[in-house]
Amino acid sequence: MKIMDGLYLVGSGAMGLSYAFDCHVYAVDCGNTLIMIDSGAGESPELILSNMEKDGLDPRRVSALLLTHSHLDHAGGAAFFRASLGCRVYVANEEKEILEKGTEESTGLMAAKRSGLYSPDYPVRHCIADVVLYGGERLLLGNLQYIVYLICSHSTGSMCYLVEIPGVGRALFTGDVVFSDGLISVLNIEGSSLTGYRRNLVALSGLAVDALMPGHGLFTTSGGQRHIDIAIESLGLLRPPRNIY
Repeated sequence: MKIMDGLYLVGSGAMGLSYAFDCHVYAVDCGNTLIMIDSGAGESPELILSNMEKDGLDPRRVSALLLTHSHLDHAGGAAFFRASLGCRVYVANEEKEILEKGTEESTGLMAAKRSGLYSPDYPVRHCIADVVLYGGERLLLGNLQYIVYLICSHSTGSMCYLVEIPGVGRALFTGDVVFSDGLISVLNIEGSSLTGYRRNLVALSGLAVDALMPGHGLFTTSGGQRHIDIAIESLGLLRPPRNIY
């Protein structure tokens, strides 16, 4: 689904584009290459390839898969795309081991199954990380530069990616860090922390974000910084920001 020139939503369980528990999966046209943001859960990844083709995108142009974090609704399909497209997989140093060797407990899958979010037979899908990120990197991918922000909050290695897309403006892909209307996502699992939010979300202030592209829920193509600022301001109050779950 084309959002704006150069920016596409190619997978989403909530929007009926792919497997029910897939996060939003984005594709950015970077001139001579395509970049994917997150992979979905890996149950029906062929649907994501099909969606690209329907939008006039050649999946063979995908050269990089930027993971916002290693929870399986975002990273479970990474191994499929790495193998079928030959793209390089990027992940935070803090979550490299989870991506490559994680258990049901360390990936959060065990708690997700108890909560009824996955079928009992859904497996952990591991993937090799080609590029490890630490935050602060500037990645030149095709003709666009992505700035990497490590925001330890929703998970220990949650990453956000800021890129200026011609015709779109400054787009920030936030995974499960921050959502429309200033919602955040603290889970009752190891590595998810309100303290992390208080310490780290401020790094996203002052970015003049136009398009806010979260991993779930509504996205916005203008005024994205306002939604981020709502969450940052709420973190300074006694009552915590609203949680998406």
